[in-house]
Amino acid sequence: MDFFWEQNLWQPLPAWTGAFAALFGLALGSFAGMLVYRLPRGLALDRPGSQCPSCRTAIRLRHNIPLLSFVFLKGRCANCACRIHWRYPASEALCGLLALACWHVFGAGLHAWAALLACVTLVALALIDLEHGLLPDRLTLGLLWSGLALSLVPQSPFAPNLPELPFLEPRQAIAGAIAGYAALWTINLVWRALRKRDGLGGGDMKLFAALGAWTGISGLPLIMGLSATAGLAVALPLVLSRRAAFSDPLPFGPFLAAGGLFALFLGPQAANLFGLGIPG
Repeated sequence: MDFFWEQNLWQPLPAWTGAFAALFGLALGSFAGMLVYRLPRGLALDRPGSQCPSCRTAIRLRHNIPLLSFVFLKGRCANCACRIHWRYPASEALCGLLALACWHVFGAGLHAWAALLACVTLVALALIDLEHGLLPDRLTLGLLWSGLALSLVPQSPFAPNLPELPFLEPRQAIAGAIAGYAALWTINLVWRALRKRDGLGGGDMKLFAALGAWTGISGLPLIMGLSATAGLAVALPLVLSRRAAFSDPLPFGPFLAAGGLFALFLGPQAANLFGLGIPG
């Protein structure tokens, strides 16, 4: 079975484009870290500039270099010595690696830029849900509409053999979005009937709809299977060790985001490999 990305994986690309992709990904990771801090707090994204949340001192340019500044400052603010939150190096490192992966898998073109857009958004959503227990509409709906919009982009005449992802046909993207939302809405309806409370939030449904817009119906069973398995692997030890109760809420967004990244990079053939594919 040939994975869709194998057509492009070993094509030689200039090394400088890979370096640029990694550096650009680090910068986007810094932006994602800012989103994680500001969006849940209702703060403006354009002002004020970067500043320490503890002492409110503006961060100088030399102290705002992704990852390097964190290492050189030993994880502390240069002014007040308060610890820099883990979200910043985490988002920068993740986005840098994902940018390099997008360049390596999708090539140095529009496919890579589109995939990177989805990756950075998923990283921000996962970290926000992990830290705050919510999935902002500005990101979930933005991811949904961008996936639908990209389905309207025609196949490049310069790369006719490139994979279908992240570009689907409009009917595939629309069907995936509808199926994604409907699937989690139905699961939550059944859970509420049995447990008398919601088991999933509206943000989870919108995120799954957005992932459907990017991967189509064929990617949804794979994403759900991976997400549910990972969630159970995390929750079960906590319950068995009595560090959490079965009724305690567990953010599902990070698991959906991880499953979405897996499906985005491996494509519909990965779903078929696991026996989870649905013809799209």
